[in-house]
Parts: sequence; structure tokens; C-alpha cells
Amino acid sequence: MSQHEALPRHSLPAERLSLSEPTAVQPLEHVADMTRSRDREMVDATLLSAFIDLLPVVSVVLWRVLGEPGNEQRWLRSGAQRRGDLVAELDVSMPRQDLLLLQAMPDHAECYTQVRVVHRTLSDGCHVLLPMASEREVEGVVELVLPSELDVVRVRMAQAVLKIHRNFLSLLDYSERDTLTGLLNRKSFDETFLKATVLEATRLYGPGSEMSDDEDSESRRHASIRRHWLGVIDIDFFKRVNDSYGHLIGDEVLVLVARIMRNTFRYDDRLYRFGGEEFVVLLAAPDETAAHAAFERLRSTLEAFAFPRVGRVTASIGFSDVRPGDTPQAAFERADRAVYHGKENGRNQVCSHSVLVAAGQLTDEGSCGDVELF
Repeated sequence: MSQHEALPRHSLPAERLSLSEPTAVQPLEHVADMTRSRDREMVDATLLSAFIDLLPVVSVVLWRVLGEPGNEQRWLRSGAQRRGDLVAELDVSMPRQDLLLLQAMPDHAECYTQVRVVHRTLSDGCHVLLPMASEREVEGVVELVLPSELDVVRVRMAQAVLKIHRNFLSLLDYSERDTLTGLLNRKSFDETFLKATVLEATRLYGPGSEMSDDEDSESRRHASIRRHWLGVIDIDFFKRVNDSYGHLIGDEVLVLVARIMRNTFRYDDRLYRFGGEEFVVLLAAPDETAAHAAFERLRSTLEAFAFPRVGRVTASIGFSDVRPGDTPQAAFERADRAVYHGKENGRNQVCSHSVLVAAGQLTDEGSCGDVELF
């Protein structure tokens, strides 16, 4: 069964939806809710709820496109909600190879590539597809399933809700993303890292008594299948690039490195630029072998890529596991020590902190560190 076939299939007459016309206050309430949180998943959840409350929809699905134009692109069903659901379903994790290719959903692809509203009547009702754009690019499609066509006024209301969503995410991007590469920046690292330490504690010790049932279920779902790893990536001899070719070419190298990172790692891995030629990855993998393979894939891809004007560029990579009770500083320092070891011993390699400790080449100073990040 394809992802599209797995969408909720309800066909209710309009009178059974029991939806009154939205009052003037309702849209303002959703604006307030959407702009209350800096958590992007919560912002997406509020977007889905807004469509449910403001429009006579049976269900709404948020599709995001993975991959860049010119490369393989796939659909990620990143959020969904049906009328009557108390909460939205977010971030349905699937292996990338199991996600549908862009052209496997032609109506959605038309909406995405041509950036226009698409209406289709299917057996389960009317599907309205709306492009979801950011300041940088079109990110995906919102699919509304209704018992009948939306009138022009309600289509404009839906587009207005999407504009609010886009504008608020743009504000988050401004504060949380590196302006050169578009990767996450240093300031956005703390919260995601601390979530990873909670999942690591849950994986090892079980959920804490203070967790709600929903949090317990979510933690078990994640913790049972994967661990978290922090990698530090440092471009080898990057100062030579700037000195030999100038800072504009150096910036182009950094942009291309960021693009290669996005195409190499999974869609749910977190990619950061910490400044200069230093990048950080927070990824999920079942074990150290898989984590090493992910970082090695990046290293070999960078080495094989022909950078304009510069030619060959390599990177030294160090990584460490994320431990229960870790601080961001402690995990970063372990990975950074592994990077330094790689640079001192030939560069262009991936070094595991735990492997170096086991071999007696590094000492493990534990996971204790100052609470203050860097």
C-alpha cells in the first residue's frame, strides 16, 4: 500500500461535520497558538489544528519534500490530523528508501513544482492541495480532504493560515539557522541535544515516573530502536582555501559542504554549522558501527567531490555517543578530542572517541561538564 493510499478515507456529508462558521476570534486564537512555541513540531501541530477548526475538512496531511531539485526527491508524511482526533500525528519515521518518489504522487508533484493550488475529486471526497513555501524554497504540500469543493473565500483563508505558518518559521530560521549555509546554528543546539539525552536515559533505564502516558509512549518508540551520536566535522586546511582563493570561494566551499551533508544524512538527523569550517551532526543510529558508517559516507563523498576552483577538499571527523545526563559541552568535547586526534594523525579520517579510549589513545573524562554551553 502506498503512502497516498494510506491516507484517511472518510466520506462524510457536509451536515455531519457539525462545523459552524469560524468566528472572528478563532483565527486570532490560532495565530496566538502558532506563535507561542519555538518548537517546530508544535508549530506544525498548531497548523493542522487550525485547518481542522477553521475549515470543513475531514482530514489534513502535511507532506514535506526531501532532497534538492535535480537530485532524487521523496515525500515525507510529516504530520496528519483527522476531525475528531485530539492531537495531530507528527513526524512518522520511515527509512528514506521506503518514502515515495516525488513523481509517484503526480497531483502533489504538480502542486509542488508549479506552486499552485490543485483540486481533485476522488472516491473519498475533494482533495485540495496547497503549496507550502518558505522564504528559501517550496518545502512541500498541505493536503485537505473535504466532502465538497472549497469556495474561493475558504481557499484564501487556508492560504492565509499557511502564510502565518511560513512567516513564523522564517522568524525561527532567522534566529536558529546559519545565514550562509542554511544549517542550524549553535544557538539552536541545546534543546535538541537535551531531548537526545532524555531518550538515552529512557532507553537504558526506562521512562521516568514524571512522564505522561503520551511522553512515555513516544520515548519508548524512539528509544527502543536507536541511539544518538554527536559528530564534529572540521574541513582540513580550510585556511589555505581562504588564503589561496579568497573568502568568497571559501564561502562557496562551505555552502557546498552543507549541501553534501544534507544529501548524505537522514532527514531526521540534525545538522549544524558552529562557525568557520566547523560543522556538527546529531544523528540517530542503532549502534556505533552504523554511526561510523554514516560519518564515513560523508567523509568519502567530500573527498570524491570536485569543488569548483579548489578541487579536492577533505574533512576530519570525530564522534561520540550521547550519554544519559550528558551536557552539550561534555559530548562536544569528546567528539572534538577525537577530531583533534584525527588531525594529528593524518587528517581525512573518521575517529570514534570510544574506540580511541579503548585503544588507550585517549582518556575518557566522563560525561560531566559545565551546564553552560561553550
